[in-house]
Parts: sequence; structure tokens; C-alpha cells
Amino acid sequence: MQASPHRPLFLGFSSQKGGVGKSTLAEILSSMLYYEEGISLFVVDCDFTQDSFFKLREREKETIGEDASLTTYMQGYFQQLGRKSYRIIKASPKEAIGKVEALIAQYPKEAYQLVIFDFPGHAGTRELLELSLEMDYILSPIEPDIQSMVACLTYAKSIQDLGVSMQTARIKDIMLLWNKVDRRVKNTLITHYSQYIKEEGLTLLPVHLYAAHRFSHELSMYGARGVFRSTYLPPAKVLRAGTNIEELKSYLIHKLNLQNPPDNAHD
Repeated sequence: MQASPHRPLFLGFSSQKGGVGKSTLAEILSSMLYYEEGISLFVVDCDFTQDSFFKLREREKETIGEDASLTTYMQGYFQQLGRKSYRIIKASPKEAIGKVEALIAQYPKEAYQLVIFDFPGHAGTRELLELSLEMDYILSPIEPDIQSMVACLTYAKSIQDLGVSMQTARIKDIMLLWNKVDRRVKNTLITHYSQYIKEEGLTLLPVHLYAAHRFSHELSMYGARGVFRSTYLPPAKVLRAGTNIEELKSYLIHKLNLQNPPDNAHD
């Protein structure tokens, strides 16, 4: 499915277990797709208990405002980029779609291709299930832990059975992704559950993201050249080796059939 100016793709980041890296992945991939690939997008922070996406943007604003050299760097960066930062709005799961439609109608010239939703940490309520079915795709990071796997796979099967199998539903696929994988350990749970996931007819991405402290690197501690997690910058390229984040970006661009649109300036 290809996005159009009148109907951007909806991509949700959802997980049934806190701490699995859902919001961090949403933040990093949003910045890679927007700042590097020129994908016209905005973000909806639906994680009303954490507001991690929205709060990251607020922390970065404060950091930049208090550091003259960083302010100068960012001014030069955006001047060269020729675009402003992508928008981030807050919305509860119940009001999210309405707010998205209103924003798209307010800025028709933006020709948005993609809307990224950062879901709450637990998607077990009716409102969250309904929001899940409004997505075109859901990316759900998983970790090799038995208890968390039960919850994650139950959620994935519900989305598959209620949405993906219904021709009238918007949801096309829920994609599971092994995240925070320790490359030093031979994990039999990953092998076992990978086979089980495939047998259940669920989509398991052919990319493992490997555990690395660098995923938490923010502007306030590491500066523009050492940042990995940011709403203003893509992760520093020197830090990407060994994480597979580049491979994941490329896979999503192909999977979602995203193409580089004309540049659009954002407020």
C-alpha cells in the first residue's frame, strides 16, 4: 500500500510489555525517516501515562536553549536541511484519530505520507484495541522473555484475527521485531518463538535489533555528534554499526512503500 497526500499511512508502535523499547524505536525511526529520507510525517504520542515522545521533544528544547553552541549547531543544521522539525501532538487513544484528521485537514499542503503513533505501554483496553485496528501497520518489538511473550503474542493474534483477516478493516499487518537482542548469548527462546510465530501465521521481521547503551544517548548528555535518540536529529552514523537500525529503516521503507516527497516546511 502506498501513501497519498490525502491518506497518509498510519504506523503504530505498540507493545504489551514496558521497557521493551517501543517509544525509543518510534523516536529513532521517525527521525531517520523524516530527516534522512525526507518522508513527510508527524507523530501522535498516545502514551498518556508516560508522554515519552512529547517529553523528549521538551527536554531537547530546553537543552538547546541553554547551550549557545548547540543552538548555533541546530540553526545551521535546519538551515541546511531546509525543513523544520516534524510535529508531535498528544492525544488519548480515544481522540487520536480525530486529532490526526483535523491536523491533516489544517495543513493540506504538507502532503503527509506517514503518521506515527506511539501507543500506551499496554494495549488491552477496548479503546486501544480500536485504535490498533485503525492502523495500516503496527510494529511491535518483543523480547525473549516467556511472560512477556505470552502477552505480546496474544495481542498480535487478536489484531490478526479481528483486523488483518477482515477485508473492511484498515489494519494490514502487525509486524513483530526482536529487540534488545544480546549478540553474545545464544538465545534458544528466540529460535523457539521465531518458529512458533511463523507457524501462527504472524509476521516476524527478518531483522534483529541488538542491545546497545547508545540507543539511550540524548542531546543533553552526548551532544549533537553523539546523539542516538532524538526528535531533532537522526542517530549519529558512527554509532549505528552493529545495531541493525539501518537495516530496519530500509525494511520499513520497502514494506510501507514510502517514497521521498517534495520538501515541505513544518511549523
